[in-house]
Amino acid sequence: MSNNIDRVIANNQDVTNSLCNAKQDCSDVVHVAVFFDGTGNNKDADEALKKWANPARLWRNARALKETKDAVGEKYPNYAIYVSGVGTRFNGELSIFQRAGAMLEDGPAGLGMGNGGTRRLEYGQSEVDDALQKTLINNAKKLENELAAYALSQKNTAFAELNKNLAQHRLIKKINYSAIGFSRGAALARAFTNQIIWQCDADCDGLKYATYPIEFKFLGLFDTVASFGLPATNLNNNVTFEGRDLVVDERVQKCVQLVAGNEQRFSFPLDLISSKDGTMRNPNWSEIVYPGMHSDIGGGYQPDTSGDGVSDNFARITLKKMLDEALTAGVKLYSYDELKKNHIELFELQYQIQPDTQRLYDAVQSKMASNGSIESQVQASMKMFYSAYGTMQRKGIASPNQRDRKDLKKTWAQKLVPWGPANMATEISRLKAIEDFTSLEKQKGWRKIFVVFSPVARIYKFLLKVEGWHLESWEKDADDDVVNFYKAYVHDSKYGFLANVEPFSYFRQRTIYESRRSGKGQEVDQALTRQKNECVAADAKTQEKLKNAFQEAKNSSDFAEAS
Repeated sequence: MSNNIDRVIANNQDVTNSLCNAKQDCSDVVHVAVFFDGTGNNKDADEALKKWANPARLWRNARALKETKDAVGEKYPNYAIYVSGVGTRFNGELSIFQRAGAMLEDGPAGLGMGNGGTRRLEYGQSEVDDALQKTLINNAKKLENELAAYALSQKNTAFAELNKNLAQHRLIKKINYSAIGFSRGAALARAFTNQIIWQCDADCDGLKYATYPIEFKFLGLFDTVASFGLPATNLNNNVTFEGRDLVVDERVQKCVQLVAGNEQRFSFPLDLISSKDGTMRNPNWSEIVYPGMHSDIGGGYQPDTSGDGVSDNFARITLKKMLDEALTAGVKLYSYDELKKNHIELFELQYQIQPDTQRLYDAVQSKMASNGSIESQVQASMKMFYSAYGTMQRKGIASPNQRDRKDLKKTWAQKLVPWGPANMATEISRLKAIEDFTSLEKQKGWRKIFVVFSPVARIYKFLLKVEGWHLESWEKDADDDVVNFYKAYVHDSKYGFLANVEPFSYFRQRTIYESRRSGKGQEVDQALTRQKNECVAADAKTQEKLKNAFQEAKNSSDFAEAS
């Protein structure tokens, strides 16, 4: 009930779209939402295989809502901005001189190192300013006077220049800003939000962007991966890309991160929005662990058309969760049911959750830890993962990674990487052969360190820490619902990734860390702390003045006569 009330309030902050006269306020509440696609994801390139990631699906939802509203004359400034994922063709305009660099960045370098992130931040900035420019011009046109004529003549003028001449006319009431991202796109969403906040003026009434009040309504993150500008690693390096700051500012009113509980790739460390101790900078934020790999959470796998592979339908559960959270914060989108009613084709193609998917997820979720630190929740998810795979091995059920290898049929990629464990069961057998598991398992809380060489790139000598709970979970039988969920909906993200040159093991755990605040971010935090203190003092002073004024009035003869 509380979420429904919040959603109604958040979605009824617009002003009328009717023409105004000289005595009316002709300003609008402007809604701007920026959708940063995931690493290797691009809404246009992914069209043929129908493997859109979730930010692209949410962008299509926002566009469908705007197009429907525009068609029936309910026009209001609602801008949905899409930014293609790093490692894919850039969707913004480029000069002839920029194209050569973009071709290098938007290929393997973008996939492996996250190159092209800065260009996408710059594009997002220009698109936000373009949206505000359009609002200024459209609202000035409503006035039907010399200001309207001026606005029409300035269509090609940049927002900053146009705003110098129009700011005093209050053509924008407020800006509601939101951003949604996946993978390195989630890192971009975080960096971009800070970039906008740092351009704002702040006082006791809030933030102003280019003189207009702005509220940072929502930041939706699918499994942030923040390895930019360096070879992507799963080391605890805490390096931000090109000095960008990924720590979410506490003035973001609602921030939600959905975490992949089973991702293990060395190149995909998780960047938390919470502190390691679980505390949040804002009590309205949340971080939720889901079973599955990185793209099981953020989308991007193609549908299983054979019926024997791994379905992409589970990513629609996290898609719906993010949709619901965004709506509660006031982002302009169709709800799940509204989309089904108004755009059935889009709903069925990109949103519809199959009953079996929901049923099996509910069964798994009921057995997962839903409290404690993110690390402990991820470990609980990994225990279930190992248990499901161990049970499949003992029952002779082909696991997803076994089916994936069979389907490769000696493709060029497999021919290049014939080494590495054939599957998780093979790695277990090798570990048991190296060390007497039977004797070790009797030692409570034991762990064993192995030195492992990658057969492809021997520079990747690394330490593999196998702990008691890894193999204990493997030996524990999982129930049928858990087995069926992992068999049908959770992909094997490790095998074949980067031709297996990264350290390969199903028992190397994902690194989880929180970003460090940059020097600029620390300055912003310090200024905010000073401002809070000043505002509290000013408010106390105002309250004291009101109290004194009331007391003086109470003591006056006029007050006594009136009473």
